[in-house]
Amino acid sequence: MKKRFFFAVIAICAVSVGFAQVTKPVVNVGAFNHSNEFSDDEAYIVRNNVIQSLQSTKRFVVVDLLQQADVKMEAERRKSEDALNDEHDVEDITQLNANYILKGTLNSITTETLRGERSTLWSTSLNYTIQLVNPATGATESSYTYKSSSTSTEGVSNSRSGAITGSAKNMKKFIEEAFPVRGTIVAVAEGDAKKAKAVYINLGNDQGLQKGQKFVVYAVIDIAGEKSEKEIGTLTIDEVMSGTRSLCKVNDGGDVIAQNMAKNVEMTVKSRAKKGLFGD
Repeated sequence: MKKRFFFAVIAICAVSVGFAQVTKPVVNVGAFNHSNEFSDDEAYIVRNNVIQSLQSTKRFVVVDLLQQADVKMEAERRKSEDALNDEHDVEDITQLNANYILKGTLNSITTETLRGERSTLWSTSLNYTIQLVNPATGATESSYTYKSSSTSTEGVSNSRSGAITGSAKNMKKFIEEAFPVRGTIVAVAEGDAKKAKAVYINLGNDQGLQKGQKFVVYAVIDIAGEKSEKEIGTLTIDEVMSGTRSLCKVNDGGDVIAQNMAKNVEMTVKSRAKKGLFGD
């Protein structure tokens, strides 16, 4: 299992390097700390959920710092086998300059036993934190704490396992909170001078966007010579059209968006987590 996962990480990172040199930030994933109440396997599952979530967005180069020794060994093996003609040498992975270092902590896990007349229900709650560390200073710049819960009638073990694996449900929310996608409105697709009903934004497949994703719209305003953003509406992606273009339905603020377009006011958009879908 570990060997298969290692080579999967190498393959994904190697493919990503070619596209990441210009636009994709590098995320180095460090260790996930835990107390004795957790097993190493449980910490591995939560950590792997984070790695897979980052990789699935196709917006990052993800480097597993715990596999660095194995990566170097694989690079040496390739050299000895005259495999230097590979498009991306594995050793390159170890030379990537990180934009972020991601770490985690499994804080606590508790199980409550609820006994009824005919059956017993076990309810487990996992509390864990993900930190983003500045590679230059080593300081934690942001921290996100989540809870994963699970219930089972089949025992404590099933309930606990469900809470651990269920941590994956929070990962989309984490991505949107920690790494929001930013862009601009480029044109009105549907509507009139009074109200915009649909707009185009300069984001798409290149940022791993999908239909249904939510955005907040901001007007860029000048206050005493300093640019600021004022929230004016919200959007939902209706169709991802290309790497740098998506069609969005205007949920609210269509009148202000239309007015700003007429006045050539710059409008930016920022992705946000969708409640109910991203684990709220």
